[in-house]
Amino acid sequence: MKHVLNYAAYPTQGINASRANFAQYVKGHINYLIAANQPAYGTITDETTALYEDMFGAVSAHEQFFNKRVSLTQNVQAIKKEFNTKIDELEEVFVFKFHKNSPVYNEVFPHGVTPYKNAALSETVIKMELAEQLAAKYKTTIGESYLTALQHVRERFEAETSAQGVAKGEVKNIIPDYKAKRLAADKQLLKNICTIIIHNIDNPAVVESFFDEHLIFPKNKKKEESDEPYSLIVAPNTHIAANINFSVGDTLLLTNTGTVSLFYYGASAADAAIPASLSELLPDEEAEVTAAELGAPANKYLIFRPPIPILENQALSPMCS
Repeated sequence: MKHVLNYAAYPTQGINASRANFAQYVKGHINYLIAANQPAYGTITDETTALYEDMFGAVSAHEQFFNKRVSLTQNVQAIKKEFNTKIDELEEVFVFKFHKNSPVYNEVFPHGVTPYKNAALSETVIKMELAEQLAAKYKTTIGESYLTALQHVRERFEAETSAQGVAKGEVKNIIPDYKAKRLAADKQLLKNICTIIIHNIDNPAVVESFFDEHLIFPKNKKKEESDEPYSLIVAPNTHIAANINFSVGDTLLLTNTGTVSLFYYGASAADAAIPASLSELLPDEEAEVTAAELGAPANKYLIFRPPIPILENQALSPMCS
């Protein structure tokens, strides 16, 4: 019965996704449950929403925060309108090439074009990226022009929102008892999957349409790359370089699993002098740091040090993505 245990595994266990991406993953799942408008999903929708709010705050908080930071300017309106047009064109070619309600069509448009076209401002880039991935997957059949057009629209949208100082998928960095809450959320997701399958026993594959898996599951990596996080113990009254390599285009996901702050900085050598200004990582805080922010390519080392005076050892789990 070893193989059957694979069916009983928690769906995101062992997946090292950032908190922002995991928040978007769960929030999108809640939206799909609501959109399905099935009374049988009422209880799991309420349960998942409660867990989400306990971890990340109110479901609407991220949209409100995003909308405060980025105004719906004429440029943004025009780009969103163009994206909607491209989605209509993408649907038309999938209907023509694969026929409506075919397995491929249902993979790309399980809920029609509505989730793409009516996406909240804070989720628009996510839907753009998803449309790109699916257009890329079937570009041999539908042609590459659709992928190119979608990429162009997304790049313009990101440039516009970036110009207004908005970061995608912002969530609060400090979440007390995050690991326990993440496990509770994973248990709930398994319950949700079981509930959806039970009510779609003749078409269990429909469960895939309730999740945007590309948000949290690792992209294809080279064989020598690992998805395992790198953990580092910082001893009292010391500073230590993490045994990781990074280049200009990398982003490092740092998590302080200790109970007091850690400080970090980039350096050109492992024994370089400690700079006067350090970045602080609070207890139970997560931060995404680009290699460029650490001074790459000149700086090749990521170095950590505890506060002075030291209270206790700290554990840090940085992960390069």
